[in-house]
Amino acid sequence: MSRGAFLRDLLLPPAPKPVGVMGVFSYVDDATDAVHALQEGGHRDLSVFSPVPYHDLEKVMKQGPSLVRWVAFAGGVCGLTGGFALCIYSALSWPMVVAGKELVSIPPFVVIGYESMILLTGIFNLLGMLALARLPVVRSKAPYDPRFSEDKIGIWVPAQGETAARALELMRGHGADEVKLHA
Repeated sequence: MSRGAFLRDLLLPPAPKPVGVMGVFSYVDDATDAVHALQEGGHRDLSVFSPVPYHDLEKVMKQGPSLVRWVAFAGGVCGLTGGFALCIYSALSWPMVVAGKELVSIPPFVVIGYESMILLTGIFNLLGMLALARLPVVRSKAPYDPRFSEDKIGIWVPAQGETAARALELMRGHGADEVKLHA
């Protein structure tokens, strides 16, 4: 075993194989009904993969509005405050009196405050989106099928034993194109 392979195996041990049931659906209505039935059956840790957002699936999964907007707003407030604070601090620390004007004059500071607000809003938005989406995914908790990026909807149910068998039959009964048991 080479030194590089040894270090790679030491730092990144093989990911555990996911255990559960993966259902592949072609129609949003079938997937929505399956998620609803799975939740009524007691499955809470479902994962849904789809090529585009479907509001029906979001409603059934009980996903509320994203917190990214508040993270971006906080970044904007920090940027605006920081921009004005930087201007005021520099004007008071190194005064340049020109024609008897006030040192702290808000109108010229608006440009710096605005640009700082835009910069930090964008940075906070990016970081908030990555953090709340849990990206990058180093280890996936569910197997992924490339069809979920094209035209199919996938539902992953982590389960084993009798619970997995019930989830498998439930997805088949709700019109799944394909259901696989990962054990």
